[in-house]
Amino acid sequence: MNIKNLSLIFAAAFLCACTGAPNIKGSWIDTRKPEPPITKQGIYLGDNGQAASINAENKAYKSWSLKGKDLTLQGTEVRDGEIKDFTEVYKVKEIHNGTMTLEKDGKKMHFTKDNSANYKENN
Repeated sequence: MNIKNLSLIFAAAFLCACTGAPNIKGSWIDTRKPEPPITKQGIYLGDNGQAASINAENKAYKSWSLKGKDLTLQGTEVRDGEIKDFTEVYKVKEIHNGTMTLEKDGKKMHFTKDNSANYKENN
């Protein structure tokens, strides 16, 4: 292998390493304005696949995983007075400048990254 080919291989490897997946970990706040106005709501995506709800009364996220562009969230929710397990899968459409857009069933949801408070215990 000559020096030119070796240089191209290292350059390609460097570019691949620099364009890795964006960091999805942290606190993500739903940008919709709830009626009536309430505190910030969203989800905390922590280390080792741990997740937690942010100020959600009836939904408790427990874990998350990202495979390609598919974000899978698992947890429990109160529905009709019963606690039930759930799994939700969203397509990550975009993560850019502290905003994340998810899509499920053709509906887009927008979140803003907000690590100013420790939300991870609020589940």
